[in-house]
Amino acid sequence: MARLIKKYKNRRLYDTETSQYITVDTLRRYVLDGLAFKVEDSVSKEDITNATLLQIFVEMEAGPTAFLSPDMLRQLICLAHHPMNASLKTLMGQMFSAMTKQTQSNPYQEATEVWSKQMRQALNQWKDLFSH
Repeated sequence: MARLIKKYKNRRLYDTETSQYITVDTLRRYVLDGLAFKVEDSVSKEDITNATLLQIFVEMEAGPTAFLSPDMLRQLICLAHHPMNASLKTLMGQMFSAMTKQTQSNPYQEATEVWSKQMRQALNQWKDLFSH
């Protein structure tokens, strides 16, 4: 079961399992440690997990750990608006899932092999999607 994090109007995050206020950096560590969590608005009870994860990613991209180039970000925006976006989303989800499963047994070598294989498959599928 995912840990419940409540976000209050004052933008403070509260971990209901540890009964402590936490920071966005703590949530980043939860992600890196593989700890499942759900972030919920304390008043509306709305699930704001995606928005919170995006906030973490934006903060990473603004700092020294930037991962995506401007061109990659532009491509992601375009892909999100492509008519085949549902298929692309599924494909990316499968790729990330396969990478996660493989990295749990032999981190470096298997992850590299899976990444290469998945990227070749993804590129071939994307070429097919965009060539029609």
